[in-house]
Amino acid sequence: MVSAVLVEIGPVRTAYRGAINSSSKADELVKLAGQRKENALFKAYYGTGKALQAKHGWNPMSRYTLAKEASAELNSAVTAESKNLEIRFLRFSFEANAPSLLGLTLHTTDDKKWILSHLDKNHAMWDVMKTFLNSCSLLTAEEKKKLI
Repeated sequence: MVSAVLVEIGPVRTAYRGAINSSSKADELVKLAGQRKENALFKAYYGTGKALQAKHGWNPMSRYTLAKEASAELNSAVTAESKNLEIRFLRFSFEANAPSLLGLTLHTTDDKKWILSHLDKNHAMWDVMKTFLNSCSLLTAEEKKKLI
């Protein structure tokens, strides 16, 4: 039997894929994920949606506020489910792209190490994870070989 969370996460994952390059899809992601924020995976996507709203925004103060909200939501999700690859990946991808001067990149080393030791090439989001990790400057060439 497929759990309700796995069924409900499909539209959120679809919105996430679009939100990477679209402001309106980032807003949609926040709305969808925010409806089930009591669940750690939805909370992580909600935080990621906030991060993508910051990415697509133009006002520096709004972008900073959204990035801080994103960080808090992602950290809370990891605290709730620290052994969830998808949640750890979402936090890592946010922190890997956040400017270090904001002080929101405290977990990149730990998350990278954890992700690389728990890769799941059958994961529903593996294509997104693999693409991001292959392009991520925080991974060495040797670490990227593990993705093949």
